[in-house]
Amino acid sequence: MSTSAPESTIGLIAEIIIAMGESPSEDVHAGARMQDLLTDSLMVVEMAISLHDRLAVKVDEEEVRDLTLAEFAAVLDARLRDAPAPR
Repeated sequence: MSTSAPESTIGLIAEIIIAMGESPSEDVHAGARMQDLLTDSLMVVEMAISLHDRLAVKVDEEEVRDLTLAEFAAVLDARLRDAPAPR
């Protein structure tokens, strides 16, 4: 788990995608389609694992297919808001 937190969920997702090394940073923006950034199922699995490790949220492969980076971040933000508080 990283000790430096990005400013936003969209920043975290972008950070993970860029770290994967498949998409140039200029291609990773709010309007980019996730299916274009995560070009194969292994990348989707890696994203799901990274988000689970960093945010404790589950991500289904189908959720990622038709969303933009901003839409995907909004889905995760809503999920985080609705999550029960840790005890």
